[in-house]
Amino acid sequence: MTRTDSIYFSLPSDRYTPFSLARKIGASAILESASFARGKERYSILLLEPAFRIVQDEEGVAFLIDGRRLPYKEKNTTGETIAPGSRVLHTPDILDALLYVAQQNDTSVVHNEDGSESPNAIPVPTSGLGYLSYEFSARCDTIMMAPQTDELHIPESEFVAGHIYVVFDHFTEKLHIFALNYNEHQIDLDKAVADLKKRLNDMDFSYLSAPEEPCEVRTITNLEQSEREYKEKVEAIKKEIIAGNLLQAVPSRRLQLECDNSALEIYRRLRAINPSPYLFYIDFGERQLIGASPESLVRVREGVASIRPIAGTRRRGKNNAEDEALKTELLNDGKERAEHLMLVDLARNDLGRVCANGSVEVTRFMEVEKFSHVMHIVSDVQGKVAAGFKPIQVLRAAFPAGTVSGAPKISAIQILSRLEKIKRRFYAGAVGYIQSNGDLDFCIAIRCALKQDKVWTLQAGGGIVYDSNADREWEETNEKLGALRSVFEVRK
Repeated sequence: MTRTDSIYFSLPSDRYTPFSLARKIGASAILESASFARGKERYSILLLEPAFRIVQDEEGVAFLIDGRRLPYKEKNTTGETIAPGSRVLHTPDILDALLYVAQQNDTSVVHNEDGSESPNAIPVPTSGLGYLSYEFSARCDTIMMAPQTDELHIPESEFVAGHIYVVFDHFTEKLHIFALNYNEHQIDLDKAVADLKKRLNDMDFSYLSAPEEPCEVRTITNLEQSEREYKEKVEAIKKEIIAGNLLQAVPSRRLQLECDNSALEIYRRLRAINPSPYLFYIDFGERQLIGASPESLVRVREGVASIRPIAGTRRRGKNNAEDEALKTELLNDGKERAEHLMLVDLARNDLGRVCANGSVEVTRFMEVEKFSHVMHIVSDVQGKVAAGFKPIQVLRAAFPAGTVSGAPKISAIQILSRLEKIKRRFYAGAVGYIQSNGDLDFCIAIRCALKQDKVWTLQAGGGIVYDSNADREWEETNEKLGALRSVFEVRK
């Protein structure tokens, strides 16, 4: 795909932080990364000057541009199967549209204003940023999902593409700024870049010392079920396991609340309370999605695919001694270890469908990582993508994560669709992007919240195996909701 028009330049970043820049000059999306275990990761990304949205809904895949709907028409007909053994013949969906958008701008050959080339290792999300809903799984394999109610009335999947991407390199303390045009939408990039430089030079940082806005929550609604109903769901899954239909399934529960605060202000609170490997804020116009996900769904970089299964949970201790005791208890819990091993095997199987024979390996096994309110058992699985497979096929093979569906994955998804009466939509799907070379990075959409008008939707779940205790499983969902609830100053 021939790129249309692009500009690249870089600046020292020592005057700015991703959030200060996003708040002061206005960003439609923010991606950051931080954790208690590893500290700040190398890159943070801002999306400025939104160009259009890419959606998949009941009408199909389309670009939403300046109030117009432009249906996406497949650019390259392939008819290929998704992965060996898959029974689904591939038809165009939002991933094809995202790859088409991403490949319009090859950021590895964008030239700097001084004539030098841009650094090609910089992750630029030229596809735009957004989410794939949990229900997108039905497009990745043959899955017969039971009819469910859509309470949120949002697109199945949605991304926003930008004309300007600002990438913070925290190692070199540089801002890498890419200004891009698209076949579907173009602006005067010279003017946009000049305006951005002026705003950067004129930034006033006095507002950073201002206190947080007060947060008043007026209502809380449990849309999915009561405590009794959730525990009945747990017991129903255990019966399916005893009958031999499942090894594990991951039911969830949903909460809603009302709050006047802006989504950016709530994101500011969330990133402070719960630093995580995947922090995100995405403004789609009618709604905003924020999150602090601990877990990667899949990442593909230079031909290597990786999955990072997380399963096994304990709350954080009140002091160091209790924290270490809970860590030891977690690692010695046979049920938690068995659940985690099952999901490591599922990750190996998912990658095995699209990776070279013998290349899939577990590079880190059953280590505990600590977050603000909970700790988890974590492993890393990776493999070399097999010849003939594209990164988006790796994504299809891994979607949705076993840690939010279950095992066997297809059976778990189908059984959960009968037990859960409402569509999950953003929850348990994926948030991320695709680069111009096809590489991609998606996290699992957990520990996240969606704002529509003044209403916020939160959701959490937990893995159920044959010896799960319904009381403990209810408490685990409370622990996982803890970070989000504390952002809104809500107590259970």
